[in-house]
Amino acid sequence: MKNKVFKLLFQEGHRELPTGIYYYIFVVFALGISGFTMWLGGIGNMSPYHYSVIFVMFLLPLSFLTTRGSKKVRKNPSVFDVVLSMIFFLSCMHILWNMDYFLQRVSGLDALTTLDTLVGLIIIIGVLELCRRTLGFGLTSILVLGLLYAYVGHYLPGTFGHRELSNQRILEELIFTTNGVFGAPVQVAATYAFLFVTFGYFFKKSGAGQFIIDLCAALVGRRTGGLAKVAVTTSAVFGSISGSPTSDVATTGSINIPNMKEKGYDPVYAAAVETSASSGGTILPPIMGSVAFLMAEFTGISYFDIIVASVLGALLYYLGVYFQVHFRSVKLGLVGLPKNEIPRLTKTMKTGFFYVFPVVILVWAMEKGFTPSLAATYGIIATFLISYVKRSTRINVRQIKEIFTDVVYHIIPLTVATAAAGIIIGVINLTGLAGKFTSLIFALTGEAIFFSLVVGAFICILLGMGMPTPSAYVLVAALVAPAFIQLGIDLLPAHLFLVFFCALSAITPPVGVASYTAAGIANANPLKVGIQATKLASVGFIIPFMFVYHPTLLMQGSIVSIILTVVTAILGVYALAASMEGYLKDKLTRQERIFLFMIALSMIYPNILLNIITATIFLIYMFRNNRKLPRFSKQKVGA
Repeated sequence: MKNKVFKLLFQEGHRELPTGIYYYIFVVFALGISGFTMWLGGIGNMSPYHYSVIFVMFLLPLSFLTTRGSKKVRKNPSVFDVVLSMIFFLSCMHILWNMDYFLQRVSGLDALTTLDTLVGLIIIIGVLELCRRTLGFGLTSILVLGLLYAYVGHYLPGTFGHRELSNQRILEELIFTTNGVFGAPVQVAATYAFLFVTFGYFFKKSGAGQFIIDLCAALVGRRTGGLAKVAVTTSAVFGSISGSPTSDVATTGSINIPNMKEKGYDPVYAAAVETSASSGGTILPPIMGSVAFLMAEFTGISYFDIIVASVLGALLYYLGVYFQVHFRSVKLGLVGLPKNEIPRLTKTMKTGFFYVFPVVILVWAMEKGFTPSLAATYGIIATFLISYVKRSTRINVRQIKEIFTDVVYHIIPLTVATAAAGIIIGVINLTGLAGKFTSLIFALTGEAIFFSLVVGAFICILLGMGMPTPSAYVLVAALVAPAFIQLGIDLLPAHLFLVFFCALSAITPPVGVASYTAAGIANANPLKVGIQATKLASVGFIIPFMFVYHPTLLMQGSIVSIILTVVTAILGVYALAASMEGYLKDKLTRQERIFLFMIALSMIYPNILLNIITATIFLIYMFRNNRKLPRFSKQKVGA
């Protein structure tokens, strides 16, 4: 009995769309909240607390209907799930019904009624239960510890103790202000994230998804290891739109991984390629999932400035994966795809060039200073209109219903995660935990910047285990970023450092969720997949450190210095890939791998004199050993 209770408390539930009347309820709610967010993103005007309550009131009750309380597979929610859903909905409705009062009440002076207190407790318990069902042990345990710390932390001696907090004060902060459940993370989910995910689904439904696959195949399909390179490029594009490494692996990996295995790639390697490519989508402009919006909210830096600063880092990350795939393919003798399996580039562009327009409109709107929500709305409208260019891709009413239903179903876990993250941020604000955490980091590192960055990276990976990237970023932005800022690190590189490592947490063992998903598709060992994916993503563990030490990698500085940095950094990534794979034109010795690794670090580090010297040494090494830089030549036959 005890074992059953323990398993129930610490296991994730089973997610599945309900059937029958419950499905129609889900569709009605999904269409309602989708229409509301479209209105809000386009012409709506409402206080953040107000629209956050509405968003949570629709989304989280649906989570009770779609996520069962245990792994036991059942099509429809139980009576208990339905009751929980109704209670949670009515609790949010109480706040919405009395919205004018809650917007005007003075925190700390106006007492909460008994009903207000009950509503607050219901919402917190509901978020806790949904966190357990949806996200599992990782974030749930952090949430439980955070709440316990708020209620009993005043008993702790020393630095980590805090003043006693009453139940009313805690509920007031976590539920009846914009510092808790209805704070910045949920606000981002309700606006930017929801609309950009909607844009992605409209984009794929309009036929753009097939256009992207054909375009990637036309560009890199004939190259050595063409199929794996197609997987890298397609996963990168779809990963940027979805912002979820796990869902991207599940979507593109279900096609890419079996195809790579069929062409001769080891199952572990095929899964690792998909994992590393999909996980990098979070750092790939122009969309970057929803993390960039959260970063803009936390830092006050414009979204456009964030994506410009991320361009070079994302480019180097994917070149690192691409080069390693090339070396592995050469080593295995895996050449490009057959000509008859590759669409012609001219034909692909002729029949699908118009799919570029929605992305151009999206970037143009953000560059002109429109809010990301409005930019996403313009992108959605443009995509809808573009779909009518061809009869076969026209988005009709039935497909619009399918799009909004899919969007709501897939954004529910993110909403649960952001609500939970809001509670943790509220606890941090109430207890002053951020300052205490900063003191702990400094105590461990002696206020040395490099070692503080190492500790920060470790915390990102630790907190990101089993957790969506946006949620992990929210936590470290509240806990770790203040320590970085206090050390004198600028705001932009400090937060981009955290974003990169939160994205990499989806890869790293022992609990890289994207690695587990890919391993399931490939029928491979998830730990081995995680280790191989970490190796493929190795440049991603280096670049964030360079952000901090030199701004050129953030596209800051003179044109000449940026161009030189780009050229030498690409050479450095190439050398790093050869070192990690142990292969260039032929197998490398251990000494050569170490030499190339040191040369790579020296070329990636943005220092002009050092870059020129090491690039020269590298080129001399290449030509003296008859190892010319590759042309990634086209091949005529497949593996």
